[in-house]
Formats: sequence, C-alpha cells, structure tokens
Amino acid sequence: MSTQAFRSSAGPILWFLGLVFAATWGVQYFQIQDGLRFDADQFTHTPAAWLLLITWIPGLTALLITTVTEKGSPRRVADRLLLRPGTAGPYFLTVLLVPLVYGVIHTVGWLAGFSQADPALAALNAFADTPQDLTSLFTVMLPASMLLGPLLQFVYALGEELGWRGFLLPRLMGLGKVPAYAILGVVWGLWHAPLILVGFNYPGHPISGVIMMCVVASALGVFINEMTLRSRSVVVAAFIHATVNAQVQGIWMWLFPETDPLLGGSFGLVAALIWLAAGLLCARAVARQETRDREYGRYDTSAS
Repeated sequence: MSTQAFRSSAGPILWFLGLVFAATWGVQYFQIQDGLRFDADQFTHTPAAWLLLITWIPGLTALLITTVTEKGSPRRVADRLLLRPGTAGPYFLTVLLVPLVYGVIHTVGWLAGFSQADPALAALNAFADTPQDLTSLFTVMLPASMLLGPLLQFVYALGEELGWRGFLLPRLMGLGKVPAYAILGVVWGLWHAPLILVGFNYPGHPISGVIMMCVVASALGVFINEMTLRSRSVVVAAFIHATVNAQVQGIWMWLFPETDPLLGGSFGLVAALIWLAAGLLCARAVARQETRDREYGRYDTSAS
C-alpha cells in the first residue's frame, strides 16, 4: 500500500478507532461501576456474554466501516478484511510453537527469580475436584490446552482480530512496517486499559500495567502480524490469538502461580522480550520464503 493509499484510509481508520474505544471503554466503565475487579484478593468473573460483546466490538466495527466504505458485495468485504482460512501450515506451527514459547517464557522467568514454581500444584488442587499432579498436568491438561483450548477461544479471538489484523493492520502498512506494527501494538494495549486499571493482568500496578500491556501487545503483535500478512488470513491471526489465550489460561498459571506481573508471567518483560525474538525470527523466515517465492514466480503480488 502506498502512502497516498494510506491517506485515503485515514478517515476510516479514525472512525474505527473512535467507535471501538468509545464502545469498549463505555461498556467496561459500566461493568466497573457495577463492581467488576480483577485484584488478587477480589476477583470477579466476567460473564461469557459480556466478554463476547466486548471482544466483538472491534470486529463488528470493522465489518460496519468496511461495508460502508467498500459499497460492495459481502464477498468483497470479506476479502478486504482477509476473511479467508489460509493454508494448513500456520495452524500446525501455531499449535506446536505457542506452548513452547510459553514454556520458555515461564522457565526463564522462574530462573530469573520473577516467578515461584509450585510442583505440588497447591493452587490448582485448591479448586480441583480430584487431586492433580505434574503427570496429569503435562499429559492431560497441556494437550487439552493445545488442541481444545484454541477452539474454545476462537470465537472471542476472531471478534478482536477482524478489527486489529483484518481492518487496521493493512490500512496502517502504508506508513511502513515498523510504524504500523508499533501503532497497532499500542492501540491493542490501550484497548485493555480500563480493565488493567482495576487489576487485570497486573494487579497492584494500574499505570505501569497499562504501559507494559502496550509493550507486550507490540512484541506479540510482531509474530501475529507477520503470520497474518504472509498467510493473508485474519482467520490465522484469530487462531494464533486463541492459542495464546488458551496457554495464558492453561497450565502455566498453575505451575507458576506466584509471579511478578511486570517482569515475569505471561504479560511481563520476559514475555515481551521472548515474543519479540520469536516475531523477529518469524519475520526473517517470512522474508526468506518470499524471496524464494519471487525467484520461482510463486509470490502473490496481490498481498500488498
């Protein structure tokens, strides 16, 4: 996309951001006023219907604006939002790679002293109907989080990704890859701000938590962005997002229940650095593959 094309997209981008943030923060404001909190000593469960509504605000906004601006058929709208499945490769890679990355994140955080391991799984067994041990953790719960978790999380992730990677990312690419990735990361991080202010992900760290969420979203976004642009599929982006959520809510929070939220865990500095490394390696691999595709005449020039 050229800079001129980006300028023509500036209006829809601003409308998208305004509507998404007004609607999301508005809904969350009323939830917070109703007592929603995520502090360690006062956790409040978010009903699935509310969570589904919030996560689909970006997607529904993207569908609305694209329908208005494109004035085309549903197929054209779907094409503009990259709403296609893509090939099987990225899905298999995601299922294997994402749990490995979180294993590295939590191991490094533990070795650095930012987390405390709980091999007895006391925190998990306090809620479990039957006692769990490390064997069941890695032979039952981990495979379930890898295979079933993404499917359960997918509908929520697709709502977000239609907005972030389906609508916003392609329209920001006229600024260049680095600015586009950085802006999208900050937008994605700030979108979570109201919940972080009441303890989500960073209990006890409202302001620094918002900043760190922007850092983590930007770092994780490099990997998701590269996979999305290469596959030309927002469905791939949603599957990656769903797989990440499944791991964040999976075995690692039980194996490492005590962690410094700003430095360790799934949303701390260690996670940001490791996801950034994974994203840069992915970008390098994608660039090499595109070079080979050009050499053999297989590169899809419509990707831009």
